[in-house]
Amino acid sequence: MAEQTLTTAKLSELQKRVVRELVDGNRPVKPVPPVLVQWLAWLGFALAVVAVSLSLIGPQFELAERLSDPASGGFLLLAFALSAFAAWRGIASSMPDDRPHWAPRVVAGALLLFLFSMPFLFFPKDTLAQVWALNTEDGWFCARTVALVALPSWILLGWMVSRNACFHPGLTGAWLGASSFLLGTGTIQLHCAHWETCHMLVDHLMPMLVLIFAPIWVGSYWFSRWRKSI
Repeated sequence: MAEQTLTTAKLSELQKRVVRELVDGNRPVKPVPPVLVQWLAWLGFALAVVAVSLSLIGPQFELAERLSDPASGGFLLLAFALSAFAAWRGIASSMPDDRPHWAPRVVAGALLLFLFSMPFLFFPKDTLAQVWALNTEDGWFCARTVALVALPSWILLGWMVSRNACFHPGLTGAWLGASSFLLGTGTIQLHCAHWETCHMLVDHLMPMLVLIFAPIWVGSYWFSRWRKSI
């Protein structure tokens, strides 16, 4: 009986030591901010990015008239609203308790398709030759600006959701990539006085379709890195 009591005491001390080592070897877990808090942080940052970008490149001369026009104002409103909605869904999809649903994707896809159709429906026509000549002259300024505006937003969103234990990193990357590029599209359209069909499609909207695969691919690795520490 004495031997059994001694063995039990030794086992108890071993268990205590193991627990102490586990506790000492792991950092305290910080609570993840709610989706709304993260989204508001991004929104404030996005507004600052747009403001700084416009202070550097300048708004178009007839911006007030454009904003009062239903077609032009509607295009800008839809671009920024979709950017905000995609950021919200991207952050929400990075939470471990999120269950992907088809409805937000269908709604966002339909609105995005309408955004791409608006240059055909409401704005004057130009030719690809004219767009190519302008891009050759200014070094693809509009397309480069879309990407440059998108990059800070993407980095901030990526940093935030990388701490959220994301179970759907590819989907999250798609949401956040679309949000960032739409922010760039709206920003350059506030600056650029060209509202012609081909120019808007090639320089303001196409960068998202061409470059969206990069955020998805990077996000698939970046947002799932938390699993490697388990």
